[in-house]
Amino acid sequence: MFKKTLKNRVEIEMEEILLDKKAAAKLEIPIKQTGILAVFVIATLILILFLTRAFWLQIWQNSYYTVKANQNSMRFYSSQAPRGIIYDRSHKIIASNVPDFSLLVIPTDLPKDGGQMNKWIQELANILKKNDSEIADFIKNLNRNSVQPIAFNDLYLNQATLIELETRLSNLPGLFIDKETKRDYPEGSYFAHLVGYTRKVSGDDLKKDTYYSPLDFIGKAGLEVQYEKDLRGIPGKMAVVVNSNNTALKTLAAVEAKSGNDLVLNIDYDLQKITADALISKMAQTNAPGAAAVVLNVKSGAILSLVSLPSYDNNIFNNNLASKTYKEFINNKNRPLFNRVISSFYPAGSTIKPFIASAALAENTIDPNYKIDDTLGYISIQNAYDPSVIYTYRDWRPHGFIDMREALAYSANVYFYEIGGGYKNIKGLGIDRIEKYLKIFGFGSTLGIDVPGEADGLVPNTEWKKKTRNENWFTGDTYNVSIGQGDVKITPLQLVAAMAAIANGGTLWKPTLASKVIDSSGNIIKEFKPETIRENLIGNDKLQIIREGLRKAVTDPRGSAHALNILPIEVAGKTGTAQVYSDFTKLNALFTGFAPYNDPQIAIAVVVEGSGQGITSALPIAQEIFQWYYNQNRANINK
Repeated sequence: MFKKTLKNRVEIEMEEILLDKKAAAKLEIPIKQTGILAVFVIATLILILFLTRAFWLQIWQNSYYTVKANQNSMRFYSSQAPRGIIYDRSHKIIASNVPDFSLLVIPTDLPKDGGQMNKWIQELANILKKNDSEIADFIKNLNRNSVQPIAFNDLYLNQATLIELETRLSNLPGLFIDKETKRDYPEGSYFAHLVGYTRKVSGDDLKKDTYYSPLDFIGKAGLEVQYEKDLRGIPGKMAVVVNSNNTALKTLAAVEAKSGNDLVLNIDYDLQKITADALISKMAQTNAPGAAAVVLNVKSGAILSLVSLPSYDNNIFNNNLASKTYKEFINNKNRPLFNRVISSFYPAGSTIKPFIASAALAENTIDPNYKIDDTLGYISIQNAYDPSVIYTYRDWRPHGFIDMREALAYSANVYFYEIGGGYKNIKGLGIDRIEKYLKIFGFGSTLGIDVPGEADGLVPNTEWKKKTRNENWFTGDTYNVSIGQGDVKITPLQLVAAMAAIANGGTLWKPTLASKVIDSSGNIIKEFKPETIRENLIGNDKLQIIREGLRKAVTDPRGSAHALNILPIEVAGKTGTAQVYSDFTKLNALFTGFAPYNDPQIAIAVVVEGSGQGITSALPIAQEIFQWYYNQNRANINK
């Protein structure tokens, strides 16, 4: 049996504790009365202290803290919706969003006391590493009664600055940090003329559309402005809690913003870069001030590549671009913001000849197999009013007796002088019919591409010359138009669309950059189907003769585009060289063509400004594009 031994050595059995109350009492140790009293006194004092503090706060200081609490407030402001993503045809990102922090000031919450305002300015200037005067000038221009947040311009907040601001905001009433997103263009200059850019909304923007708040960005150029309503999303609500001193305590998302829809393009990301790099290289070789190239799907009008040079980095517009910097862009003599593909007027040079030949076939002006005498390399005509005055119109070399296919292949000027303006027994088209057919092929008018800034070009006629120059139209004017010189002006976009019409059998497509609009889950919101401008421009049997002439330009050793005959893909095309300056010392180089010859898929137009002959400057660009296209599609092409 177990036993317990107490200090007085009295032994009891364990079972006896339960039976013997007197024995159980032997185990208890009594507490002194003084200890109980001390605990009671301390507990009472603590309770009295809490009651006193509660009375002080809730009764005695009630009115003071009620006022303070009422002075705390929650402000609601619009928060930006992230813009939709812009993708190429394979969903490679062309434009996206990245996190961005802005420092906002609420003018009405700034210190009213002059001394406190000066301390505020000094502290903020110290944090931002700016001069006091810069901050003071910014504050001076604010409407101090406004409750609308205003962002500090030209301000980049790095991580260290953000941390310091966060810790010192309590000393800077009226300030808070806003986390939003800004546009990011990963390959800026490669896609700038397509995508365009966004900028902070202007006063006019705010007046035109109540959707926007003063802190919003809006599409200002390119696809960003064309598809602004699809890309911009739905704004949210931001709640800023401020205390009685107008110090921002926290920023909350009261209503989450909804991202804009995404835009999928017809553009091929890799082809765009290949085209741009080829142009950049040729510009460097020839010291060219500008260049343009465009690649079009001949069966739909979808634009696969569109490059205008020089370009610019459109990311700079996301950082509150200073007006001085913007003016530098505007005043740059090489016009980097100018989209040459859709807006620049170029003399067509010999690239106009396939369309003059098409008009002659449509009007039965000449049998395509009839051979014109170009053995001299020029024609001469007398002045209608003074036979002693002789005008000579030269070819770039004698070609002998040539038919239409050969004239296209060798780029014989004399042939086109005669079918355009007439000579001896050949009546010629005349300027009115030339104008008619050039316009049928899309020259002289906009084509409706889905990006702003498209120009219409110029197809001159007798009325235009009389109105603009007060001069009569002469046969020599028609001769010049017939070889793409003189006053006829085209855009590269018009040239490629017209060449696509020759390639596809006579359909002029509306050129399109966008393929569809989708939501964030990939569901199609809008789809942009191919649209025709005109069909059956002339009979396909007649266009086949043009295609044969353009193919001969590649296959015939004398052909102007014979350098392309080394390609693994069958190509047809036409080079061009156009005089562009009054002293004729500079020449624009042009090329247009299509491939594959027997089943055309793409058409190309290239212009390299002031670089010399089309065969040496523009044609090599096309060669790189055709080679790339073959490499990407060889399995289908070789079937």
